[in-house]
Amino acid sequence: MMPDAIAGTARRGHAARLMLAGAVLAGFAGPALALMPPYVYETARREAKSIIVIEVSKVDTPRREFGTCTVAGTVKVVERGEAFRPGQTVQLAVPCERQGASPPLGGTIYQQMEKLAQSRFGRAWLDAEGKVVVSQYEQLAALP
Repeated sequence: MMPDAIAGTARRGHAARLMLAGAVLAGFAGPALALMPPYVYETARREAKSIIVIEVSKVDTPRREFGTCTVAGTVKVVERGEAFRPGQTVQLAVPCERQGASPPLGGTIYQQMEKLAQSRFGRAWLDAEGKVVVSQYEQLAALP
């Protein structure tokens, strides 16, 4: 009689562990999967070859509800690097989305097109080729 009681307890314990594991995995199935761990973005900022602040002159948006906006402007401040100089004109490819869009899950941080088009200044973390690294673009209300 004792072996059956032990087997039943083991089956119930196994079922409970499976249910708990399922609940834990379900907790990860929400919006949190849309982003990479914070250290990925922190590393991208820390290792960026250039950091510039621009005065935005124009934002071209894609026709789709999400994609890449071209942010044109003039470099006002160079915070890191020697590839850019104040007064230089630049065009940056910045991931963007329309309000209410449903872009695919992943590590891309999309700027809202409407807000991006109205922004006056922006800070960009760039790689050696002058491309925005890991979606690291920040809208600014004023020059720092």
